[in-house]
Amino acid sequence: MIVKDYRYPLHEIENRRDFRHMLDETCRLFEHRESFFEKDEAGVYRGIGFGEFRKNVKALGEALLAAGLQERERIGIMGRNCRTWAIAYYAVTSANLIAVPIDKELTPVEVERIAEKARIAAVIFDNRHSEIFREIKKKNDFLKLLIPFQKGDDYDADVGSMVSEGKKLLEKGSRYYESAEIDPDAATTVIFTSGTTGNPKGVMLSQRNIIANIVQMRQLIWIDETMTFLSVLPLHHVYECTCGFLCQVHAGTRIAYAQSLKKIPDNLTESGATNLNVVPLLLETMSRRIREGINRDRKTRFKFNMGLFICSLVQLVLRKNIRRKVFHQIQERFGGKLDLFITGGAAIKPEVSSFLRKLGFRVLQGYGITECSPFLAANRDRHYSDSAAGMPSPGCDIEIFDPDETGVGEIGVKGPNVMLGYYEEPELTAEVFRNGYFMTGDSGHLDGKGFLHIAGRKKDIIVTKNGKNIYPEEVELLFADCNHIEEIVIAERKDPESSDEVIAGHIYPDYENLSEELSRPADAIDNADIIPLIRREIREINKHVIHYKRLRYFYLHRDPLPKTTTKKVKRYLVAPEGDPIPVYR
Repeated sequence: MIVKDYRYPLHEIENRRDFRHMLDETCRLFEHRESFFEKDEAGVYRGIGFGEFRKNVKALGEALLAAGLQERERIGIMGRNCRTWAIAYYAVTSANLIAVPIDKELTPVEVERIAEKARIAAVIFDNRHSEIFREIKKKNDFLKLLIPFQKGDDYDADVGSMVSEGKKLLEKGSRYYESAEIDPDAATTVIFTSGTTGNPKGVMLSQRNIIANIVQMRQLIWIDETMTFLSVLPLHHVYECTCGFLCQVHAGTRIAYAQSLKKIPDNLTESGATNLNVVPLLLETMSRRIREGINRDRKTRFKFNMGLFICSLVQLVLRKNIRRKVFHQIQERFGGKLDLFITGGAAIKPEVSSFLRKLGFRVLQGYGITECSPFLAANRDRHYSDSAAGMPSPGCDIEIFDPDETGVGEIGVKGPNVMLGYYEEPELTAEVFRNGYFMTGDSGHLDGKGFLHIAGRKKDIIVTKNGKNIYPEEVELLFADCNHIEEIVIAERKDPESSDEVIAGHIYPDYENLSEELSRPADAIDNADIIPLIRREIREINKHVIHYKRLRYFYLHRDPLPKTTTKKVKRYLVAPEGDPIPVYR
């Protein structure tokens, strides 16, 4: 089904033929507009114009091809979010080479596995990862060039020196880069993703896939050259690469690179950021800290509630939104200009979105998957549902396969943003397509207003002996506001008494709250202190849940649950710690 009613007109966005054309058009409009801001040695954000960015891209592309790399060879890119990463990616893809972004948090063994599977001919990397690639190069003759971000004693060239060399070559009339013809329908990047399953797959995306996806995103959400995005999420992940880098090139938007997660509040102020792509965990943490500040004393709480009342009254009577003015002190804590959060990667609690919106922030939830470049749905400014993933991307044909009695089934997608396939895995590629639809592996439904709702991963569904489907993510959301539970993963286990399959929870306690409540440091709190408190919270939630979704057992984990770099829990790595603890006894 292709949704046609988006409640108000889609934004008119121009298409681009390929990445070169996209950058050329942006330079035609905004050549001297600065973007790609990062901290200099004095700690001040400095940017470069799009025109200068293009010169560096062309020069690096020229130098890579002049160094003997052949068109269509795979080039690894691994490192922190920074201008150099952006130049490297754009140069590789615009020189008709294939970019292989690599997660900088992977172990050396995992990095080597990707390098060998993709047979990367060169790698451009942050210097702190030098040793990993030296070892890989020693063992594999397919890896010809090691190119660090900065100059190093053991390297003949780095990104900066290759850009300089490329500029000299271009001045002398070298035309390797210009002669490379881009096929927008051929693979431009291979993104190895294990998601939360542990089985890495190389997703092949074309420039047409990615540009179509950028257009779809901008049709739903207005993004223009007046905005500044703070880049926080890792660029190796397609979410940030498409929605926080390439989309901004398309729109002529400013990008500033965050120094770290801890530095986000400072960086928001220093960069003047207006927009932030986030995962729910970041917004939930931000929301919790704001609430803690509001609830610290009766006077502050009264002023906040009075502010909410005044805003609602003015909105109702005068049709004016004065929330940013009324809550300017909270706004200032996040730079004063921050306006829009685009959240994806997992479902966000509706109450978090609603709370932040009351403070004057815009919060729009989206949904995507690497194989779809990744953007598949998003809420809109004037038509949104905080409980939904959003409206399907324009031009995407979404079907719900094999729906159950509630209308929930597997989400299938056709569209210009759907991947070419998995790298060198034709059989696996064939398995994930059904009647021309890419099967996402996610379960969900479309409601009467055209919103797409996600129930969870199909493979994670728990089926009771009576045939009832339990979606772990839905149950996990019920525990989102528990004072003593920071993280929870729902699984099934056999009840030792009845041998029936029942619901159990793997729980990482909220040691910060527990420490405050018990007046003891976290390392002095043991399970005997925690179990009664968590048992009480589970029992309270169970009262409001249909019987087959009630937790019967739980496990306590001393360490945070294992996660991907986009903060999704790796369910396949979550194993019981200790004996199961009964909720009722």
